[in-house]
Amino acid sequence: MQLADDVTRNGGTLHPFDAAHGRIENLKEITHIISATSDFPDYYDALDLFIHTVKPAWVDACLKIGKVKNPRTYSPDPALYMNDVVICCGNLPEGDKEAIAGGVLATGGLAAVALTKQVTHLIALSVDDPRVQLAMEKRLHCLYVLPHW
Repeated sequence: MQLADDVTRNGGTLHPFDAAHGRIENLKEITHIISATSDFPDYYDALDLFIHTVKPAWVDACLKIGKVKNPRTYSPDPALYMNDVVICCGNLPEGDKEAIAGGVLATGGLAAVALTKQVTHLIALSVDDPRVQLAMEKRLHCLYVLPHW
């Protein structure tokens, strides 16, 4: 199995799922759970212990850049449907920025203060916003959306 080889070759230790018991043994000793789904009995126990559950793509992404990526954006939990979204706000009132960021964070996304290549959605009131102009000038691959998006 390629995934298991990648993990062990890069210093990780595997604790295979014990299907006979239907539970993860030694859960407190684990730092990350690699799963395509959050539908398993120990998922909420893992959350309580601050153990990240990540999609298998997380391993490939980490290996590609040579460091540990944010596991939050690789969650298999369907409740975190914005886990592929990184927002940045333009010239909006502070309260609006905080409310938008809070909503995105609560549904699995991330909020960036600065406009970077990782930003997927730039939220602004118009294309005249300085950050939208900068994104266009730098040819960043992000969507320009209104706050009510």
